[in-house]
Amino acid sequence: MDQQTQPVQVSFGEQNCRCISNIVFNKRHVFAVGTWNVKKYNEIFVNEYLELEQKIVQLYRIPINGLVEKIISKKEQLYIIYIDPQQRKTKLCCIELADNGRYQVNFDLLYEGLTNVLCPEDDPIIYLSSNKSIIQFDLNKQSFDNIIDDNDLYNLCEQDPHHKNLFVRSQNNYLCIQDTREKKVTKFKAHSLQILDIDFNPNKQYYLITGGEDCLAKVWDIRKTQYAIKSFEDLQNSVLQAKFNKFHDQLVSLSFDDGTISLYNITSVSSVPQLNKEDDYLVKQYDEHEDSIYGLSWSRGTAWVLASIGYSGHMIINTVPTTEKYKILL
Repeated sequence: MDQQTQPVQVSFGEQNCRCISNIVFNKRHVFAVGTWNVKKYNEIFVNEYLELEQKIVQLYRIPINGLVEKIISKKEQLYIIYIDPQQRKTKLCCIELADNGRYQVNFDLLYEGLTNVLCPEDDPIIYLSSNKSIIQFDLNKQSFDNIIDDNDLYNLCEQDPHHKNLFVRSQNNYLCIQDTREKKVTKFKAHSLQILDIDFNPNKQYYLITGGEDCLAKVWDIRKTQYAIKSFEDLQNSVLQAKFNKFHDQLVSLSFDDGTISLYNITSVSSVPQLNKEDDYLVKQYDEHEDSIYGLSWSRGTAWVLASIGYSGHMIINTVPTTEKYKILL
């Protein structure tokens, strides 16, 4: 194993963690991690991976008044979805990062049922997804608009990065596709058990990947929902996270409840022209974690850095093997 592929890790002490998010800081590898502690205080750690020095440094350490469910970044702002352990209700906090470890809390409010904050790049609008509705919030005008309101309950929600009017939500083991211009919902059974993650392909329109409790990951073309265009069927554990590489979408990473991560090359269903008939393949399996990996995030700095957080509070940085980089670039 060459030096570039050696894992680098940091521990947050005896703190449970369930989420990690990349942050766009020029071409730096910056990630935010949130803790999940029922009986003690919780925090947000913002860390940078220094690739040349092969180490992780802390940039910010921010207290938070609850169990951190999800972190979403939009430039220097962090949107934190957390559960207040006393009220047992979901809250949304917006934290703005400043220089030299300083920050300010822009707001901290109750938002029952909130599941995600969708932040299109270079857009003053964000979308707040709850288990029943999706609300559009204009950051400039400070105005709200309810664009989807349902009686049904939903779990996950993601927005198509290529079509801002297109949303995909999960309802247990079903996917529901809704175009806000048409008010039409397409619902289909995607897995046999609960869907645990949804991620859109950043480079190929209408393509997304799902991971499920049924030990399957599937790639879908949401225009043709009769069947998955690719299925990972040789998996042995629940797929907790499934993420496309943001630069080279033939690279897909999956994390599991046994503490492993699998990196695949799936050129056959990517935006990359397939010049030969080479089959998709497993690039590498990473096994440094000792427990479930609930958080998985590609760096926004370069294409080759993958961060993960285990439930026991260990953040590990892995990189794509050099041989695979050469296959992609040459």
